[in-house]
Amino acid sequence: MRKTVDALKIAQLAGVSRATVSRVVNSYAFVKPETRKRVLEIIEQYAYSPNFSAQILAGKKSNTIGLFQVITDCTGSRSRLEDTHVNFIMQQVINTLMLAGFYVLVYNVRDTERFEEKKKISDMFNQSRIDAGIFIGFPPTCRLLEELVAHGFIVGIFNHQNTDKTEANRIVVRLDYAGIKKQVEYAVSLGHKDIMFIGSAAIRQSGADMCSIFREGMDRHGLAVRDECILSASAFTKTHAREVFSGFIESGLPLPTCIICGNDIMALGVMEVLHEKSIRVPDDISIIGSDDILVSQYFNPPLTTMRYDFDGMIRTLSSKVVECIDHPFTTQFVKTYSGELVIRNSCKDLKH
Repeated sequence: MRKTVDALKIAQLAGVSRATVSRVVNSYAFVKPETRKRVLEIIEQYAYSPNFSAQILAGKKSNTIGLFQVITDCTGSRSRLEDTHVNFIMQQVINTLMLAGFYVLVYNVRDTERFEEKKKISDMFNQSRIDAGIFIGFPPTCRLLEELVAHGFIVGIFNHQNTDKTEANRIVVRLDYAGIKKQVEYAVSLGHKDIMFIGSAAIRQSGADMCSIFREGMDRHGLAVRDECILSASAFTKTHAREVFSGFIESGLPLPTCIICGNDIMALGVMEVLHEKSIRVPDDISIIGSDDILVSQYFNPPLTTMRYDFDGMIRTLSSKVVECIDHPFTTQFVKTYSGELVIRNSCKDLKH
């Protein structure tokens, strides 16, 4: 077994000072090429790695960024369809940060208000184990995020809609939910007047925002919205969409002619319930989703949906967090991404 060596031993073996070893390890200038080469050869020979804790105590950066994702359903061992979209986003963050030369610490959060989880995340920042954090799926009212920002930590947030926050260390990319008006406009152009919206206001503020924008879109065309045609599921998942829509079906209330869903996963849940009830899509009812996840084009029928540049959003968020670590921002960075409607076969033209 190879014996562990420290910086002092490396310095002795290379015939240099300990400070020179530190300069080589940290890629500082002012080290002669031949000296750097000799030190690096000794480091490789003895598999030397600098002590991480000592670096932190010395005030150096950890070169690590935390990636925190809220998970709404952690039961069962089988991979869910919802996971494919989340995994894509997570992988894009990891790839971007690793290409920038950072390590990534991934942490799944089950309850953003649970003391133990909040403390674990706070400790990562306070103990300088991470240089910044990227947060996905967190509610805009999350006290933990506000505390971290208030303490000056760099926080990158995916899809927060609140516009009254201006701290320079709060970096935000978000979706433009005005795209819901495009969905309404498209449905109306096909002759639909009785339209349902299924979202979720229980966990994320985005759900409430989406409902409000849907109503605005309907008002623009002078169309009334039945109160029972605004459904709020417990989460943006297939299971919860099935649950809330099944309840509507069982109520015996008249079906709308078109349903707009908060995301494609919810749309799939609704389509499953309709299939079980022998209600045909799009012949009997039209469906519109949002996000254009990879499998949406393979639904039966292929799903009409809103497409957003998630790849660009993630790359921008990740790169801006890295940029802020190297050169702290003086003003807040916020970028909003608009969507485009992708028309497939899940909607019927009532005018023909």
